[in-house]
Amino acid sequence: MLAPKIMIMGIGNVLLSDEGCGVQFLKELEEAQLPEDVELLEGGTAGLELVHLIKEADFLILIDAVNAQSDPGALFRFQPEELSVFPPEFQVSFHQVGIIEVLSVAKLLGNAPQTLIYGIQPKSLEWGMELSAEVRAVFPRLLRLVTGEIASIRRDGRFCREIGD
Repeated sequence: MLAPKIMIMGIGNVLLSDEGCGVQFLKELEEAQLPEDVELLEGGTAGLELVHLIKEADFLILIDAVNAQSDPGALFRFQPEELSVFPPEFQVSFHQVGIIEVLSVAKLLGNAPQTLIYGIQPKSLEWGMELSAEVRAVFPRLLRLVTGEIASIRRDGRFCREIGD
């Protein structure tokens, strides 16, 4: 049996401090010893052009800044279908064409991988390439969680049931 193809995509604008946390987190993953079937992709602020990049993946883990009106550095884990239960002020993406729209188009085309989103509440969206201390501080925990998701996919063919599973 072939190992499932796992893609981890970091999203965000690295020029707007914490908004680029998803892309910045990929650097942490590059230093981790990940299995060969795990692909890292910098999604940046790309929109619908991401549809063709995710179609080959069986599992997609997205890392992005989310506006959940929470404390800076707060970490959230959800699947796209869970978004209908979030309050309207919960903003999944700060980008013009959000990743949810990309996933919707991929699903319409029959190319949507099983998807999990890890979102980080930013502190600052000011110009600058440095992450706030609060966002940077969540990276070690996020690294453990993402590598746990990879292990769960490879072992059980599914994402973990919840954070820390």
